[in-house]
Amino acid sequence: MNDLILLLKIGGSLKEGKAPYEATSGNWKISKDKIKKDQIRYVAGLDNIYKNKVVGVYNPQQWYKIEKGPEKEIGRFYFDGIEAKNEILEKLNKIYDLLLSRFGRGSEKAYISVSELEELLSASSTK
Repeated sequence: MNDLILLLKIGGSLKEGKAPYEATSGNWKISKDKIKKDQIRYVAGLDNIYKNKVVGVYNPQQWYKIEKGPEKEIGRFYFDGIEAKNEILEKLNKIYDLLLSRFGRGSEKAYISVSELEELLSASSTK
C-alpha cells in the first residue's frame, strides 16, 4: 500500500543551484523495505532555506540504488518520477509548519501518510 509521502529538506541543494526535481530525486538514505514494498506514493521537496514552502512533489516511477561512486553515496537511492498533481503541493503547503515539526534534529527526511495529511488538513480547517 503506497500511502506515504517522503518529505525531504532540499534547501541546501537549491542553494547550490539545483532545480527542485534534481534536488528532490537524488541520493537519499531510504529504507529498502519502503521501496521494495512500494510504500512511497509521493516525494516532496521542502525549501527550508529561502521560500519556506514545499517547492515540488513527485510520483516516483522507478527507484535505483547507487552501487558505484563515492563511498558516502553507495547504498543511497534516487528515483525517476513525474510531477504530482498541483493539489497535493497545495495541501502540503497549507500545513508546512506542521511538516517541519516531523523532522528529527538535523534530519534531512521525514514521512507522513496521505491519510494523516488529510486528517491534519481537516483539523486545521476547523480551527
